[in-house]
Amino acid sequence: MKKLISILSIILIVITSCKKEQDKTDNLKTFAKAFGYVKYFHPSDEASKIDWNYFAAHGAGEIIKCNSKSEVISTLNSLFKPIAPSVVFTETKGNYDFAAITPENTEDYQSTYWQHRGVSLDMSNQNSPYRSVRVNRYSEVDESSRYSNLSRSLNLEKYLGKRIKYTGWVRIKEASKGSGYLWLRVDKSDKTTGFFDNMGSRPIKSNEWQEYEIIGEVDDLASSMTFGSMFMGKGTLYLDAIHLYYEEGDKWIEIPLNNSDFEADEIGNKNENSDWVGRGKGYSFSVSKTENKKGESCAVLSYEGKIKKVIGESIFEEAPEFGELIEKEIGDGIICQIPLNLFGNNENTYPVSDNLKATQDALNILSDSPTELATRLGNIIIAYNVFQHFYPYFEEVNTNWEQELETALNQSFIDKNENDHLITLEKFTASLKDGHIWVSGGSFGKFVPPIHWEWIEDKLIITQVSNDSINLNVGDVVTKIDNMASKEYFKEVNSRISAGTKGWLNHSAQSSSLFGGKDSELLIQVNNETIALKRDKTYNYSVTEIEIQKNKYKLLENGIYYLNLDTIEMDTITSLLPELKAAKGIICDMRGYPNGNHDFISHLLKENDTSKAWLRTPKIIYPDQENMLGYVDTGWEITAKEPFLGDKKVVFIIDGRSISYAESYMSFIEHYNLATIIGQPTAGANGNVNPFALLANYRMSWTGMKVVKHDGSQHHAVGILPDIYVNKTVEGVKSGKDEFLEKAIEVILE
Repeated sequence: MKKLISILSIILIVITSCKKEQDKTDNLKTFAKAFGYVKYFHPSDEASKIDWNYFAAHGAGEIIKCNSKSEVISTLNSLFKPIAPSVVFTETKGNYDFAAITPENTEDYQSTYWQHRGVSLDMSNQNSPYRSVRVNRYSEVDESSRYSNLSRSLNLEKYLGKRIKYTGWVRIKEASKGSGYLWLRVDKSDKTTGFFDNMGSRPIKSNEWQEYEIIGEVDDLASSMTFGSMFMGKGTLYLDAIHLYYEEGDKWIEIPLNNSDFEADEIGNKNENSDWVGRGKGYSFSVSKTENKKGESCAVLSYEGKIKKVIGESIFEEAPEFGELIEKEIGDGIICQIPLNLFGNNENTYPVSDNLKATQDALNILSDSPTELATRLGNIIIAYNVFQHFYPYFEEVNTNWEQELETALNQSFIDKNENDHLITLEKFTASLKDGHIWVSGGSFGKFVPPIHWEWIEDKLIITQVSNDSINLNVGDVVTKIDNMASKEYFKEVNSRISAGTKGWLNHSAQSSSLFGGKDSELLIQVNNETIALKRDKTYNYSVTEIEIQKNKYKLLENGIYYLNLDTIEMDTITSLLPELKAAKGIICDMRGYPNGNHDFISHLLKENDTSKAWLRTPKIIYPDQENMLGYVDTGWEITAKEPFLGDKKVVFIIDGRSISYAESYMSFIEHYNLATIIGQPTAGANGNVNPFALLANYRMSWTGMKVVKHDGSQHHAVGILPDIYVNKTVEGVKSGKDEFLEKAIEVILE
């Protein structure tokens, strides 16, 4: 009997514990909904003066302390009253006191409210199709650059084929809200980028002086190298004792640099005493005599801000009326009452908060470390609301977004470090199936071993080996990775990738599956032999395995012209027009991203483009994408030009890596039937990206507009479909064939 009682007691404890954890998650979901409603749809002046990212973490930290419904309601009112004094959280609907938010004399007041075309509030790219306007209110717009950059360049003629090491001492000033980086980029004579490392996965956050280093290779095509330091955010970075070396035998030989210790009195503008150039609107570049690490001086990169006051002017006709509320149940029996329209005069919106400074002070001392639970929860809440109110493809992707929120919040309690949090953010957004979604942050490296691989005929095939000393051949089948079956390994990789089509998923996974820290090992099994590969190279997205793509253009046999749209400039195409006019056929390779050459479409059109509504930016004044107002519709409106090449046999090659701009390009080819399309479906993600920053130096990008095919049908998660499908084969890879190109030639010669 005692044993039974003991077992029942344990079960009761477990049930009670689980209920408490679920209550915390439910309370966080309640706060998350209130957060988005107030941030994006409540137009008080006070709400426009806080840092919403830090408020998300602050609110999450407070709400998880609640143990009852009454405590949640009290905490919500306490959190939001200083920034939204007219907002009410209660247990009953109705009976909102509009008289309390109406001035006695409204003669000197105007109506103020939010309008969103897409969304630009707290987004990184303010010069975009997206705009968020608080109508009839002055707002402070920070026109500062996203980061500051102090750099200089060096001719590499003496160092071709050498390894390079770049070191520097850096510290971040206390209370700064930002991160520092060293960076180094090698530019090649063919105008492509060679080695590049900007410490993107290992940002500098320490307030103590530390020495950091970057080691890379200068290949034989290198022409110059640019290097320096960046500071991203608000605050100050100190930089000192820069050194650059090349490797000779087993020794590092220093390369002399002018003013590498910043002893000259001025930096930022290249002169006879210093080669350092500073760039970044809203940032200053100076020399400190007190914060130096070595010598007497150090460089200082400091945020000052470039603030511009602008009046919010209406961007479309529709607007919420005074008296309209967001009145919803945001938790179990918890009602929010949030006015969408307020009165405002030259001084303030009405009513006025008397406790804003206390909230601002609380946010200013908040840590944004990803080891802090509140930071992790805050980032989930920020991201949830961006998509909840503005992501235009929920109908197409059929995602239970609220369930995904719950899953991500629960996982945030389990996560311990910056990389755990990155994985949670990736899995959270993978459910949206948007090829434009990427998440950066954490300290995972983007170093790779000297191989490429790809899934072909349901096998993981080695497609490139760039180190002759490794016992691997193109065409080898990889059966295990880090002691896991290859399919199981990729199952985890794929779960972190947001993709609307299989092609984009596979393309993204091919690279990300190789990523890891510098000099870390990747174990693979080939022919029952385990091989340890060292991740000692920075991944280069511009490297291609396709032999023909090493040419910008090429005259093939039988009078066929090949154009690599990934690299060829429009000026070069223009110069080739007489030869293209005389060619038997033209092959356009879109296995990549066009190099600003979409004007080529003009020469395939017989008549001017009449499609004007395939780029659709949503108009929003209500939350949760309810009562949608429609879209601002645009197109490219391309005009037909001579010489006309559409009377020739033209073939476009596509595959899963063709995304965004490439798909806009291909949409004309598809809609107007301008060529035969061969290959594999494209990525199915188009429209201007809309990146934003999270706490702790995490960043996220996504698609902010609804792009359809020219006939109005669905493009997202569908992509451009080929007229003729082509599949790679293992034998084709082994023999070095480009089966897509071979098919394109065959189509022209038919």
